[in-house]
Amino acid sequence: MKKQSFILWISSIVIVFVISYINTITSDNYPITGTIGVEGKKVSYRFEKVYYGNGEYYFSVRSDFPDLTGKYFFKPKDDSVWTLRELVKDKFLLTGVLPKQKPEVILQYYAELIFDNKSINIPDNRIVQITYYGEIPIVVNLLQFFFLYGGLILAIRTGLESFNNNLKTKKFAVMFLIIFLTLNVLINPLYLSYKYGFINHSVPPIERLFSLSEILILLLWIITAIVLFNRPKFKYTSLSSAVITLIIFLLFS
Repeated sequence: MKKQSFILWISSIVIVFVISYINTITSDNYPITGTIGVEGKKVSYRFEKVYYGNGEYYFSVRSDFPDLTGKYFFKPKDDSVWTLRELVKDKFLLTGVLPKQKPEVILQYYAELIFDNKSINIPDNRIVQITYYGEIPIVVNLLQFFFLYGGLILAIRTGLESFNNNLKTKKFAVMFLIIFLTLNVLINPLYLSYKYGFINHSVPPIERLFSLSEILILLLWIITAIVLFNRPKFKYTSLSSAVITLIIFLLFS
């Protein structure tokens, strides 16, 4: 029985890891990265679409081509005038700096690499949009991470308990509700207040202090717990809720 329980816990962790990875790489906020060849030399770049911080945003282009230079262009999303600056060269590294902005400001930017009187725009002749957010303290970040993903693992583990004769389904469901209620009521409001720059600046609208996906998941499991305690003969209630939880996480987070 202990071996089966261990396998179910490992399966829960693996499922959440895979779903989280898929969610990350398919997100609109996933950074643009690439490698191109210039005169037989490798040039690699990474352009972020989201920046958390209260300062300037730095991006870099790495190259094995010693004579490579460049410049970059940026502007607010709704502006029509581009600002041009030179990329700062340090050996094989070209660095650009975007000025600090208030949270939720969107800038557009791209770079132009110059070599042998030729030029090429990166990334791949596209314009990148980067959204600024406020700096989130590491403690708040860690709490949000552990409560969110710890809760998701517990939700999946509760569902998989259907294959273990539902011996601890009710116990796991209550534990999940405690974790996700804490996440939604205490941690997320603080996390989002830092993210959107409300701390020490303004009183936030109440709807901006909560995450839609996590509220939906919490409501789903409140209903699930009610069914589990009142209709215990429904064997796959928690498993169905676990599947729906993953779908909500993928679609709304």
